[in-house]
Amino acid sequence: MKKPTLSATWIAALLSISLISAAKADEDALMQAMRAEMARTMEQLRMEDLEAPYFVAYTVRDTERMGTHARFGALLPSSESRSRSITVEVRVGDASFDNTNFTFGPSMGFAALPLGDNVAELRRQIWLATDNAYKTALQSLAAKRAALQNETRSEVIGDLSPAEPFTYSEEPTGNLPTLGEIQSLVRRISGLFASMPDIMESSAGAAVRRGRIYYLNSEGSSFVRNDPGASLNVFAQTQAPDGTVLHDFVTAYGNRWDEIADEDALTNRVSVMAQALTARRSAAPVDNYIGPVLFEGQAAAELFAQVFMPRLMGLRLPDANPRFGASLSQFGNPFLDKLGARVMARSLSLKDDPTLRDGGFFGGYPVDDEGVPAQATSLIENGILKTLLTTRNPVRGIEGSTGNRRGMTPAPSNLLLTARRGMSSEELLDELMLLAEERQVEYGIVVRRLGNRGFRPPSDFGGGFFGGFGMGSPQQPSIESALLAYKVFPDGSEELIRNAEFSAIADSVFKEIVAASESSTVYTFTSSSFSPFGGAVFLGGAGISGPFVSLSMPDLLFEELSLRKPQGNLPRLPVAAHPFFDE
Repeated sequence: MKKPTLSATWIAALLSISLISAAKADEDALMQAMRAEMARTMEQLRMEDLEAPYFVAYTVRDTERMGTHARFGALLPSSESRSRSITVEVRVGDASFDNTNFTFGPSMGFAALPLGDNVAELRRQIWLATDNAYKTALQSLAAKRAALQNETRSEVIGDLSPAEPFTYSEEPTGNLPTLGEIQSLVRRISGLFASMPDIMESSAGAAVRRGRIYYLNSEGSSFVRNDPGASLNVFAQTQAPDGTVLHDFVTAYGNRWDEIADEDALTNRVSVMAQALTARRSAAPVDNYIGPVLFEGQAAAELFAQVFMPRLMGLRLPDANPRFGASLSQFGNPFLDKLGARVMARSLSLKDDPTLRDGGFFGGYPVDDEGVPAQATSLIENGILKTLLTTRNPVRGIEGSTGNRRGMTPAPSNLLLTARRGMSSEELLDELMLLAEERQVEYGIVVRRLGNRGFRPPSDFGGGFFGGFGMGSPQQPSIESALLAYKVFPDGSEELIRNAEFSAIADSVFKEIVAASESSTVYTFTSSSFSPFGGAVFLGGAGISGPFVSLSMPDLLFEELSLRKPQGNLPRLPVAAHPFFDE
């Protein structure tokens, strides 16, 4: 290959410098506009005879996105976009009683911002969004006062916890890959299913995000933080001879495209998944089973995320008028009444640590979305619940923020569950067999893959490759079916189970964990995967739903759980053969 001439090298360097300078100019203009409007808001924004804001926060998200998806080697529509938007939070009253934590509605202003460095237009849009948020805040405060004036509040909790001013800034991350790079990989990965006659439906998709978040509040906190992300999702579905719908998926998450774009590794993971999925077609479903169950790897992480993780958020129910009170109560977190109580086996401890940025952990960040610096939080020590993850929205029994606001609510970052006296894999299997013998059952159950509510067969949602909204609530979370499970017999032999679903699993079963492994699996997913309110995820589509959460999880052995054959009627098999293999 011919080396570039000196002049060409200089041209490339000058172009790079020009692009960096332009980006820097845009950022300087944006922060200049935000600071100017913040100063004007705090000095001048006040309606006659009404309160002025005591707290204002601006959050600007500037994001480039691209994504694509394919089925059986055929590309489907792709997308590329850039957006810049602002969210304005306005509080009136004071920190002990303001317009928030009330069901009248959020006191937020929203606006799309121009992408360039026109300070005047940036300020105009920020001004309009702030004005709208202020008026909404006044209405909400008046409604809150009216609703509570004839009531005695059972709990008097403030509406904003204090935080020291904090500033932070980091340099932008690298460039995005080209759309062609993403398309090529997705097309080839999805094309693997074109040689698999038993796979009736499949989808592969990838999304990449390069973002910057700009934050400024009236207390003096500010930050500029990167918001990168990359995801690749693969889904496959088949049917057993009796019509049972079977599915599985492969996911890869990272902060950069090169962290997930290892084609050899992805090909191997997809092939292994497809082979296991095909093998399940001829396996027998589980009989009704009550006995010991061992969750390994991904299954242990998904179980924890679906059943236990929603309990870790210090969510506060708003002061509600009678029209909403009863319906909101079901979303209360019972762990708010269990601080200081045992909620896990005594051998287990749990902490959240957003400062971790390496070793497969992708949920970290330097500062949360309220300008609170990242810090490790010990949640459970030797089975005892010490605290919950919180924001600056005060919660009964917990003082201050743990620095875990991600979006509008608290959310975990990197969770690490550790066990004292962890066992080897062989010791765990031996313990499983001992428990089975005590229960006088012929075998134990090992679950190696568990479903995720974002990746289900289209039949679960009335057609179309879309994830659905999760069932259940913080009071009674749902649990997905086992995707890959085995009967394990005393002689060490294993028998594949076609499918099995769990009877309701309450968080209390984590107090009865018999043993955990000495080794751990790091598993990453999006926060919508465990939200008690569910979350829509487009299977193979061009989107990343929520911030990343990484979980370091040992294998978990439970003394007694109930499994059963899935209930309900079965769809008929396709009438004609798969067209790819119709001879």
